[in-house]
Amino acid sequence: MFSSDIKTALRNILRNKVSSSISIFGLSIGLGCIIILLALVVHEKSFDRFIPGYRSVYRITLGNNGLTQYPLAEAMANEFPEVKSYFRYYGARSLQIRTGNNVISRENAFGFADASVFRILGIKMMSGIPASTPGEVAISKKAALKYFGAVSPLGSILQVKIDDGFTPLTVTGVYENFPSNSSLVPSVIADIKLSEKVLRQFQQSLGEFGDQNNSMPGWDKTEFLTYVTLEKNSDPVSLAERMEKYVAFVPGDNKSELHYRLQPVAEIYLKSSGISGQQFLKQGNPQDLIYYEIISLMILVISLANYVLLTRAGVADRIHNLGTRKVFGASYGKIRRLIIIESFVIVIVSLLPATFIVDSGMGLVNSTLNKTIAPEVFLNPLLLLILTFVIVFTGIAAGWLIGLYYSKIPALDLITGRINNHGRSGRLNYAFLSLHFMIFIVFVSGIIGITKQLEFSKTAYIGIDPKDVLVSDLTSTGLMSSFNTIRNEMENIPGVKAVAGGTFIPPFAHFLPVTLATAEGEKVRFDGLIMGEGMTQLLGMEVIDGESFGPYKGGTPEVLINESTAKKYNVRAGEKLLAFQVKGVVKDFNAHSMHSEIQPLVILQQNPERMSLIAVKTDGRNDEIIKEKLRQLYSRIAPDEIFEVSYLTDRIDDFYASETNQAKLIGAFAVLTAVLSVMGLFGISLISITRRRKEIGLRKVNGASTREVLVMVNVDFIKWVLIAFIASVPLSVFLLNKWLERFAYRTELRWWIFAAAGMLAIIVAILTVSWQSVRAARQNPVEALRYE
Repeated sequence: MFSSDIKTALRNILRNKVSSSISIFGLSIGLGCIIILLALVVHEKSFDRFIPGYRSVYRITLGNNGLTQYPLAEAMANEFPEVKSYFRYYGARSLQIRTGNNVISRENAFGFADASVFRILGIKMMSGIPASTPGEVAISKKAALKYFGAVSPLGSILQVKIDDGFTPLTVTGVYENFPSNSSLVPSVIADIKLSEKVLRQFQQSLGEFGDQNNSMPGWDKTEFLTYVTLEKNSDPVSLAERMEKYVAFVPGDNKSELHYRLQPVAEIYLKSSGISGQQFLKQGNPQDLIYYEIISLMILVISLANYVLLTRAGVADRIHNLGTRKVFGASYGKIRRLIIIESFVIVIVSLLPATFIVDSGMGLVNSTLNKTIAPEVFLNPLLLLILTFVIVFTGIAAGWLIGLYYSKIPALDLITGRINNHGRSGRLNYAFLSLHFMIFIVFVSGIIGITKQLEFSKTAYIGIDPKDVLVSDLTSTGLMSSFNTIRNEMENIPGVKAVAGGTFIPPFAHFLPVTLATAEGEKVRFDGLIMGEGMTQLLGMEVIDGESFGPYKGGTPEVLINESTAKKYNVRAGEKLLAFQVKGVVKDFNAHSMHSEIQPLVILQQNPERMSLIAVKTDGRNDEIIKEKLRQLYSRIAPDEIFEVSYLTDRIDDFYASETNQAKLIGAFAVLTAVLSVMGLFGISLISITRRRKEIGLRKVNGASTREVLVMVNVDFIKWVLIAFIASVPLSVFLLNKWLERFAYRTELRWWIFAAAGMLAIIVAILTVSWQSVRAARQNPVEALRYE
């Protein structure tokens, strides 16, 4: 019985090739999108759960800082018996690596850790052993292929540029690549004690304001991630309370506000908002997951509604067949079962094209959102359970809704085609239509609003002019000490308007805490910036009181402050801020991205022989020649250095890479929603125009023109699109406002954003309906009346 029902369903699908193909194509788009989004959500929530016994692994935080002191882990292991094991981790900024064939490249995932990192995180060594001395290094399978090809790297030498020279490190082991859902993703892991050199290198990049201490940091500095594994049934809250004695070793006057906490490792990726020191880790955004879940639900609803409409249109074309079955004794249950089975078969068949959408869509998601979703995510039991439910629900729900309607119609009405298609059924169809276009308008409004905010964020910076500014890092002592030489030569190149240096150039990503002390020893922390002479003029920063930096002078530094600092501490140029002389006050400017508000800020002057970057302001017409000249100077001074130069505006764009990629993804879903909406509208209009053939024929006989018929048909649909527009505006405003909360400075949501989305929806509706209504209007009215 069941096999015969499947055969009947397959015959019906093949007999109605056009409607079945449209149903399968539309459903495959919807299911493909849903599968991708669900895989993304499950992947994001699975981070670090691959770790053996992850419920007993914790990251230590201190206040709102995710980095702690180097001696902390060892002290805990010695004093607290519940601490089973630990590892410390430090991630370097981009390091240069030279292999045996003398090729130099950058490694952006270079880590330093205790050898226990592999055992605690469950990362297997493919060959060899972890690094255990400062002269050793272990590399991932991916890094081994990159640097050594098919040759075994064990015993080979990697030259790593640290402290102005290349340090030889012996490869002692190759480990499996870290899983795609790991918040730590180092490709190279050296011994933790070697991080001392890299820390010293970073301090040197701060020039006159770096710590020149050459020893491994102690209790006075928080630089390291600290992970601990606890014995089963240990209480992390009680342990954190007993750790409070270590706060006494932290310098500063706010010790009473600092508390240690053990953060479960599975919470690091999504629940570290407000915690600093995340630069070594991947970090997700739980708010983004909410948007992805909402999009998944929208796509599911619109796909199901779309499929119901298209399937109803297909079933409506063979109601005579259903009537005949009833005449020969088919029960209501039999009719419903046939339609449900046919619906389920179409859902199963649509999974085949959906796999191609998933395959291409996964790459799109990974590239646009900078994610690392791997095919292994589909082995996740939770994802398999959710996908099974979605597939079964789609097949049964769609078939049941359609079958319930047609199974209750008397056989005679089905055979004669006299079905009351108006009233509740018609309103349901149009309600589906409104739902389609409401979701479409929400997507379009979202993409317009997000794009508008991103454009604002990239171009509306307060107090600085970042246009036509080339920036290049001075990555060696030789380049730093040659800054004056480089500046002098660059200033003579046609097209160069100004040259200046600094340790940082605003806007920059990270926050530099600058602590100033009063004569009595009181310490106050500010947002900080370190720049050289001429940088304020190069960036167009306005000095509203006093003057900017002049030639560098040693001794107690003079400082510049922003308006916010001047107002908060009631200080003017020429006066003292704590123990420092204020040389000038600059108009408030965005020192960071638009995500953060302007804070009281202090600018320190850098020694020109200790600059870590150079900035060149150009007229925008001779940039390639200017870049080449800078490259030649670098090559002459430091031939082993990799030369890199970028526009300051490109660095600003990087601040919003995540949001830009989200806009691309939402844009892709908006296009797919438009396709599904058109297909749903096609189904509704097909049903509606088929029902009104007699009416159209009578109007044509009585002299109605094709244009009048088009207007009559389109008006019915447009009014439901307008209802969708009215319903979509509050939802669009709510979602956009929630998304904009991540920005401290944001654009206004203008009325035209929603008007443009609504107008686009109306245009799509008119074009879709008109294609079918023109055919009906041009049909011979005699044929239409004969049909009835």
